Amino acid sequence: MSVKITNELLKKYADNQCSPEEKIYVELWYNRYAASRQSKIPNLAELNSTNQHIWNNVIVEIGKKTKRNFAFIKVAAAVIILASISFAIYNAADKNVIVDNTTTHFVSGKVKAEISIASDHSTVYSNADVKRAMSELKGDEQLTISTAIGEEYHAFLTDGSEIWLNANSEVVIPSNFNQTYRELNLKKGEVYFKVAKDKTKPFRVFAANTKIEALGTEFNVNYHEENKNVKAFLVEGSISITKKSGQSIIKPNQLYQIDEATDVSSVSEIEKPSVQYAWKTGYFEYADTPLPEILEDLSKWYNFNYEIHPIYKNKTLTGKISRKQPFNEVLAILEFSGIKYRKEGAHLALIP
Repeated sequence: MSVKITNELLKKYADNQCSPEEKIYVELWYNRYAASRQSKIPNLAELNSTNQHIWNNVIVEIGKKTKRNFAFIKVAAAVIILASISFAIYNAADKNVIVDNTTTHFVSGKVKAEISIASDHSTVYSNADVKRAMSELKGDEQLTISTAIGEEYHAFLTDGSEIWLNANSEVVIPSNFNQTYRELNLKKGEVYFKVAKDKTKPFRVFAANTKIEALGTEFNVNYHEENKNVKAFLVEGSISITKKSGQSIIKPNQLYQIDEATDVSSVSEIEKPSVQYAWKTGYFEYADTPLPEILEDLSKWYNFNYEIHPIYKNKTLTGKISRKQPFNEVLAILEFSGIKYRKEGAHLALIP
């Protein structure tokens, strides 16, 4: 059955009231519109000439907002039609979508990692490759799994546990993993752990001088190698965290943070847990997050460097975006949030 794209249907989509079939037709319609403009986000004049009624509704919705948020997937309700529908979701259904692969900067990342044992390096894509490589470790050998900027990777371990590496991350697994203990080292970056239950063999993650121990649980660890800051967020189960000055027991939805340089730590309750591990499910998600933190995340995934003008030093943003979004759509949403920018080569500058 064909679904006619009307102003009423677009309003239903913006209000998240479409049926699954209607949602598909709306997104395909937008994809084809963008593709006909060479995959560029339509500017206001283009959209205005295409559908004056739709744009009038967008203006009304924006006018209702007194505070601008970084509401990626729903920016002022109807703005989603402009900037928040991913081309990638239905790319297979629309063969006419034009993709620019001429540069590696400002491009969405991919599933890929490098594993190495001593001087032997290989690129992996399948999540079963790590398990196979672990089973071949001998003596004092260690397996290193690393992702570069613009890469992520999901792997199965020999004990049945699973790990997800975010961009620019590195994990080292010794050959004696799953013997007395299940130990590994997080050298840098961010990793999500889904630990298989085994009461006889505690699962231990070492990040600098911090030890995180679990039996069967799910948690996210983020280690900033530059400033020696470790964050651990518990999704379910329980974990114990040991540092120089003592031990802490963390409960679900709690975030543990420690500054390794000063040995100062804190534990806080998180109101919106999904923000802490949205990357693992394919999204960037923020809740009053400082703009520098957001740009750091985006730069590691879309592969660019950046600078932020001091005018934005206190800017915090809220919202959600698919990691498959073309970067031009991210920029469009930043503009709706009142942020100006200049993009040159691999550099993005946020300007006054």
